[in-house]
Amino acid sequence: MNNEYVSAVYTWGQFAPEFALVALATLILMADCFAPRIPKRVYPIVGAVGAFIAAFFMIRPEFGYSSPFGMIACVTTALVLLLAYDYRKVTCASVGGAGVEEGTTELCSLLLIACAGVCALAEAHDIIMLFVSLEVVTLASYVMAGYFRRNQGSVEAGVKYLVLGALSTGLMVFGAAWYYGTTGSFMLSAELVHSLLTCPMTELQTGFYLAVGLLLLGAFFKAGAAPMQIWIPDVYQGSPTPVSAFLAVASKAAGFAVLVAILLPFSRLYAVHPGKVGAIVTAISVVAAATLLVGNLGAICQNNAKRLLGYSSIGQAGFILVFFTNIGATCLTDYVVNYLVAYMLATVAAFYAIAMVRTQRGSEEIAAFRGLGKTNPRTAFLITVSFASLAGVPLTYGFLAKYNSFAMFIEATHCQSGLIWLLPFMIVGAAAGFYYYFKVLREMYWEKPQEGDKPLQVPVITAAVLTGCALVLIWLGTEPLMFIPY
Repeated sequence: MNNEYVSAVYTWGQFAPEFALVALATLILMADCFAPRIPKRVYPIVGAVGAFIAAFFMIRPEFGYSSPFGMIACVTTALVLLLAYDYRKVTCASVGGAGVEEGTTELCSLLLIACAGVCALAEAHDIIMLFVSLEVVTLASYVMAGYFRRNQGSVEAGVKYLVLGALSTGLMVFGAAWYYGTTGSFMLSAELVHSLLTCPMTELQTGFYLAVGLLLLGAFFKAGAAPMQIWIPDVYQGSPTPVSAFLAVASKAAGFAVLVAILLPFSRLYAVHPGKVGAIVTAISVVAAATLLVGNLGAICQNNAKRLLGYSSIGQAGFILVFFTNIGATCLTDYVVNYLVAYMLATVAAFYAIAMVRTQRGSEEIAAFRGLGKTNPRTAFLITVSFASLAGVPLTYGFLAKYNSFAMFIEATHCQSGLIWLLPFMIVGAAAGFYYYFKVLREMYWEKPQEGDKPLQVPVITAAVLTGCALVLIWLGTEPLMFIPY
């Protein structure tokens, strides 16, 4: 193969928000070292403001495009940093001891650095940039998962994430080597894929498919898709709750950004090479079916709320993967982003609720939500909206996201009728979601408060985020009704 598409062209201005996030993370660390009189609770607020500003600058009119995956990562990071502010009592106790704030600031810097990695990854056009950006996210996540050094579960989560993450990294490196060996380039372009698909050398095509498969496995690890999902339940349960929220949304967005970058060249050639690109679609369909089955059925028997959301994130990844069965659709990326936005709003709110219950009732079990419908009716309603959206209840944004997944799949079966076997897996996944998400609602409304269960004191930030997420989920979920003619 020739070397016409060896590298992508990047500019310094293109990565200005990413450099700003890293600079802010560095300044926070320096201020923590050289200005010890500054209250450490200020740093999560400063980091959140910086992340929100970075999300605004993810819209790049000067470059003629925007970075939706980057915006999702920045907004998620800002909300997670605000969650870390409300969660600081547990953080202090788990890092330096009760009342000791030493060693708590680094979490803010790590979150900002990981966010910068996701933003850079969302703008990558070649495998080298994809890999470097993904490693920035992964290395920071290793440390954050095991951040609670006084908590055995957190340390265990960090070790598991490190070992399994090293495996996925190895697969991506091996895939990148095969990709360069078969193409002579690290670029991800439709022209390059077209030249491979029309190449008369069968061995070269086989090596190319092997390279793409290994790269996809690395992306599946971050997205939480089978067979690379095994780390998620344990890591989500053991990690600090703000870190679990970041991994559930921003890290998943990174995985799907990689998938879009790898598969976008194939989507542009689907009409030209339906048979050869169809092999990729079939493989994605098998992965989607396995992901839906493992995630949704695995969540049914869970009693820990964070572990339930871990399996839930696997199931949600399955529904997002279904979009890729219609790989030739021009709006593929838009549907993926819309689903991730709906998932982000509901999941972040759910983790806020778990953190609040953990801080005041000392437990992350689903049973700890008991009686909230009676002791905290307003808060219980806001939590209900979040879990109802995750389940796909009508009049919430989550319902529209799942509806789009089914609609895109039905459209895909018109082009490739052999995919219809995936539909039962989607139906089972959607039905199972109604059961296990409503386990939390059952505890809030059907179970009575136990003796000593006082009403929860809802922090201002938690109340604002829960309210904001619930309102947006309902607004976006009911907005289409405004355009129905009567």
